[in-house]
Amino acid sequence: MKAWILDAPRKLRLQESEPTEINENLVKVKIEEVLLSNSDLEFYNGANTSKAPSIFGSHAVGVVSKVASENSYFAKMDRVVIEPYIPCEECDECKNDELEKCSNMKELGFNCDGLMQNFVDLPYAVLHRLPDQLSNEKALFAPSVAFCLNIVDALNLEKGRHIAIFSCTKTGLILAQLVAYYQAVPVYISKCDDLLETARELGIFYSFNPEKVDVEKEILAITGGRMCKELVLFSNTDFNMKDVYNVSSVNANICLAGNSNKDSKLSISQITRKHINIFGVYNGAGSYSSAINMLVTDTVNVDNFIGDTISFDKLDKEMEKIKNDDMVLKSKIVKIN
Repeated sequence: MKAWILDAPRKLRLQESEPTEINENLVKVKIEEVLLSNSDLEFYNGANTSKAPSIFGSHAVGVVSKVASENSYFAKMDRVVIEPYIPCEECDECKNDELEKCSNMKELGFNCDGLMQNFVDLPYAVLHRLPDQLSNEKALFAPSVAFCLNIVDALNLEKGRHIAIFSCTKTGLILAQLVAYYQAVPVYISKCDDLLETARELGIFYSFNPEKVDVEKEILAITGGRMCKELVLFSNTDFNMKDVYNVSSVNANICLAGNSNKDSKLSISQITRKHINIFGVYNGAGSYSSAINMLVTDTVNVDNFIGDTISFDKLDKEMEKIKNDDMVLKSKIVKIN
C-alpha cells in the first residue's frame, strides 16, 4: 500500500506499507482518481491546521477490491464514489436519522486520514455505486453536489425567489445551477472574473463582481426593491459582510456554507435590526444518491471544472508548482495507477 504523508507544510513523503486485513464491517477500495481541492492545497501550504503527519484528500473514486462477506452490498470491481463524511451513529442526531448533523462527524482528509493513497478500508455506508454512464472525472464532484443539495434543503426554496450566492469557488456555481433547477433565481456574486464568465455560460444570468459594480443597487433593481430573503455565504471566501447585510431583506435567512478556519465579524446590530436568521451547512451527508443522479442527467454541469491530471507517483513535485489561482476554475485530478 502507498500513501502520501504530509509531515509538515509543503513536506510530502510517500509511505509504503503492508496490505491490511479487513473486517466484516469494511470494504477495501482501490483508489483510482482523487480530486485535488482548494482545501487540500490549503492543508499542504499550512493555511489550515491539521494534525501531522496526516493524509489529505477528501474527493475520490475507485473500485471495490475486496469485501469481507459474500452477502456484501458490493461486489469486486464495482465502481464507487466515496462519501468523505463518517457519522458516529451514536449521538442523538444520528439516532434521530439526522446524519448530516452528527456532532462527532469524521471527515476524511480533515480530522482523520484522507484518500491520497492507493488502497483504503472504508465502511459500507460511505460508498456509493456509480452507473456506467457517469465518468470518474464527473463523479469526483458528487461530494460538492451533495453538499449543495443540503444547502438547498436547508434554505427551503420557493419558486421565483431570488437567492444571493456569495462565492469565489466552483462549488458556488454548482449551487447556482441547483437553485435554478428548483425554479428559484440565483444571483451569483464573485470576485473572480473567470467564474463569473463561466456562470453566464451556464445560464446564470445575474452574475456580479462586487469590486466592479454596486451589488446592492443591482439586486434592488432585479428584485423590485424586495432584496433577497435567502442568501448563501461560502465560509472559505473573503467578502465584506456589509454587502451581505445590505442585500438581505428583513427576516432574511443567511446560510454560512462550508468548513473553514477563516473568521468573519458579524454585525449584531444588523442581525437584530433586520431579524436575520443565520445557520450553517457544512457537509453533503445523506444526499449522495441524488447528487449522482444530478450528474448523470447533466442537471449539474461540471465539464468546465475538470482540469489537468497529475501522476500519483509525482505528487510531491507537482504540488510544489501549484498556486491557489491555478485551481479557482479547473480542478486537478490525481491519477493512481
